[in-house]
Amino acid sequence: MNLFDSCAHPSRIHGCLLEAPLHGVFIGEICLIERDLCQPEVIAKAQVVGFKEGQTILSLIGRAQGLTREVVIRPTGQPFVFEMGEHLAGKIYNAAGEEVGVLSNATASSEPLFTTLCRVDNPPVSVNLRRPVTTPLVTGVRAIDGLLTCGQGQRMGIFAAAGSGKTSLMSMIMNHAVADICVIALIGERGREVTEFIHELQTSPRAAQTILVYATSDSPAVERCNAALLATAMAEYFRDQGKDVLLFVDSMTRYARALRDVALAAGELPARRGYPASVFEQLPLLLERPGALQHGSITAFYTVLLESEEESDPIGDEIRSIIDGHIYLSAQLAGRGHYPAIDILHSISRVFSKVTTPQHRQDAAKTRDMLGRLAQIQLYLDLGEYQRGENTDNDHALDNRDVIEGFLQQAMEEPGEFSTSSISSVSWQTDGKESAEPHTTATGANQTRPADIAAFATDATTAAA
Repeated sequence: MNLFDSCAHPSRIHGCLLEAPLHGVFIGEICLIERDLCQPEVIAKAQVVGFKEGQTILSLIGRAQGLTREVVIRPTGQPFVFEMGEHLAGKIYNAAGEEVGVLSNATASSEPLFTTLCRVDNPPVSVNLRRPVTTPLVTGVRAIDGLLTCGQGQRMGIFAAAGSGKTSLMSMIMNHAVADICVIALIGERGREVTEFIHELQTSPRAAQTILVYATSDSPAVERCNAALLATAMAEYFRDQGKDVLLFVDSMTRYARALRDVALAAGELPARRGYPASVFEQLPLLLERPGALQHGSITAFYTVLLESEEESDPIGDEIRSIIDGHIYLSAQLAGRGHYPAIDILHSISRVFSKVTTPQHRQDAAKTRDMLGRLAQIQLYLDLGEYQRGENTDNDHALDNRDVIEGFLQQAMEEPGEFSTSSISSVSWQTDGKESAEPHTTATGANQTRPADIAAFATDATTAAA
């Protein structure tokens, strides 16, 4: 094929979308935009997102300002690929894969000794190559480790309305969890929040083991989509090196909205709540990529922004049906200053029984039962109508309320080391008298040794086996 036959001038430029009579290109292909035929200077890039009536539809990577009808669109024949390597740790990248800053001075001058060119849209790993989730992940958040215990390779969702502390909980897990490396994707966040988050990461002791990928709210939809794909591909690279990786995507709601914008611009028809059908096809392709292999794992936490705690949300419902558990944050708890504002009764870890001991499960069930009873009698307490002595189980739950809330609340900077005795101290206190079990007070964390965490992991793994 003649070189010039594969190029084309745009026939239409509309916002961040271009239409051009390109031939021989494929969905996801990256194209270069040059100033004109006489000046082959690359001034922008675009990605093929669809075809319509003999025209190729491309989404601009960047802004449309300065483009003219004389620009030349040249296909590269390649999808979005990125050079992976150990040098990624401690760096900040934009959605185009360009390094834009560092998180740690220790890695500022690191040069890639060996790199691997990888696609960012890899398919999920075959089930034949995966292993069951049986190893517990210590997050350092007592409420999660005690009542919503996670496993290495699990995918958890953090569901909450705005202002309930999603990003704060994500920061707690990132700072305290046991992992080799953390990869964070900020999708559609405000520029101010990205700046503040970067500053927080730079002061974190784990900065050298953290990678940040971001696409702010003013980025084109295709860049917001690519940021999530790029971060997941980075996590996959380190997993394939035998590392245990933590992946955070904040937020999946904005990722879904970006998918919707791209699909609608490509001519797809809206369906459920304005989301085209392809959005619900793309979500599992991203969410199924984490998991545990024989050597290495990706444990993923996805935040989901709920429009309302009562109304049905199609994106939230779809994500919840795919992942391995969900953590609900309550605006009511946050309003009371209860942080992290985890609503235990509406949250669940689907691998809880696989990564905990029988005693742990029994104590957690008793604690959940007391939380349920407290929720049932709360209205009577507010009205001053609760009568002691009518139900001893309710009285027992009320006697332990301060202990339970002290266990569930935790400051962001507090390293919430967990041991199997911590949850026992909550469920075994009766009639206001402490049992012989170690006690977690209402005013402080249970002080445990690091060895207790290792014992917890070993005991749980043995029980699961």
